[in-house]
Amino acid sequence: MAIEYDKKKKYSPEELMEMAYQESLFSIPEHDHKPDPLVGAILTTSDGKILATSHRGELRIGEHCEFTLIERKLKSENLKGCHLYVTLEPCIDKVRKPPKRGCATHIYKARLAKVYIGIRDPDIDIENEGANELISKGIIVEDFHFDIAEKIRLSLAEFIKYKEVQKLIIQQEREEKPIAYLKQAVINTTISQFSKTAIDEFIKNSQATFTYPSQTFNDWALSFELATKDGETIMPTKLGLMLFGEHADDTLSHTIFKIELDYGNGKAEIEDFGGPVATQLPRIMKFIKDKGLKLTIDRSSAKREIVSDFPIEVLREVVANAIIHRDYTITEATNYLYIGSEKIIVRSPGIPMPPLTIDDIRTMNLPSISRNPKIMFVYNRMGLAEARGIGLRNMKRLPDSGFPLPTFNLIGNILEIIFVRDSSLIPELKGVSPKDLTPEDREGLFFIQQKELVSVKEYASHFGLTDKTAQRRIAKLFDKGLLEKVGENRWIKYRIKN
Repeated sequence: MAIEYDKKKKYSPEELMEMAYQESLFSIPEHDHKPDPLVGAILTTSDGKILATSHRGELRIGEHCEFTLIERKLKSENLKGCHLYVTLEPCIDKVRKPPKRGCATHIYKARLAKVYIGIRDPDIDIENEGANELISKGIIVEDFHFDIAEKIRLSLAEFIKYKEVQKLIIQQEREEKPIAYLKQAVINTTISQFSKTAIDEFIKNSQATFTYPSQTFNDWALSFELATKDGETIMPTKLGLMLFGEHADDTLSHTIFKIELDYGNGKAEIEDFGGPVATQLPRIMKFIKDKGLKLTIDRSSAKREIVSDFPIEVLREVVANAIIHRDYTITEATNYLYIGSEKIIVRSPGIPMPPLTIDDIRTMNLPSISRNPKIMFVYNRMGLAEARGIGLRNMKRLPDSGFPLPTFNLIGNILEIIFVRDSSLIPELKGVSPKDLTPEDREGLFFIQQKELVSVKEYASHFGLTDKTAQRRIAKLFDKGLLEKVGENRWIKYRIKN
């Protein structure tokens, strides 16, 4: 069975979302021992004419409906520019057994233009990654309307509960992984390979009472798990070597912090920062100040000050977080900073630390939690980082300086943060003085600009507000003539007014 439709009619997105939900209810279960998701999908032309519909298991038990549409029902069709409505986030390659490919791969290879997603897949290895993969391939991704998404969640209640329990088990296993990795001894090394300069810097800033080398230091290193004993030999752990090793990157090459400066016209400079992780941040920041940002002399005050064209404290904050909170068990990738004339990009290995998600990161309202508490401790004692787990204070203040808020993406197991270097304010284009806008006004405008279309619920969720407060803030911007409405009644969204 399947839903009935008129092949000649142009359906609205709202109608197609509802029809995809109805189609999902025909899904055929695959397993007896665990719940399978109900998934429905509809492929349409860009103007809303239905090409085909499908549900999970329609042609073959267990077969995903996106695959059914693209590789079976419409295999001979040119699907470039078409739209897909699917009730559950498309899966990715890493959760499929070769030679099977993830649905996201089939979608972008078919060159679809836009994908509407009902809800994100609660599977820990798929959640947001399917959507992010599509976005990275240039496909526009939009969410179903809230009411329809809620119906989908209700129909998948058993499946979602099962995945949440599974997620908790996996998260507990993953929480131990970085800690266990850092405790491992580095064979064929000794504590004499620690950098005296780095340790002296730590001692000076932390006001420690020991010296290096000394028995007192050895005792502290053993108790702090910077070292371990093999008989009478004291060997550095991976934590100790990466923090204080004179040439840590010779053994642990993934601890390198790579920086690329794009000067334009095909000219670039790449610099690798290895050595002790404990001293990486000051060395990196000196390089950024000296070469990475255009610096000017501000003579408007009594003091002669060097001012960057991008807030230097924001970069310091994001570089520190990348060093402290990255997943060091991912040995095939390094921290990476790109500085160009138009944007700044930071990539750091590691998914958000459970129970945080990429959506939590995007709100920038985060609890005190750290993947690497001992690296955090060292940085804190050296005065290089805040005591709390993740510092995003300066990032949140970017709109005060006239810059948009950063964009956060999860590309596989790499967290990517993108900063726009264009400091021009949207209101200036509208004839509204920045003085007439509060920081929260500018913050809201930049968020809507980045998302293009935003509902009250999306605005409220992003800023951690009640729907009523979000509505009031949006109404204020609308009354100033900065926003315009798209849609009607409960489907209303807002965008920057042209």
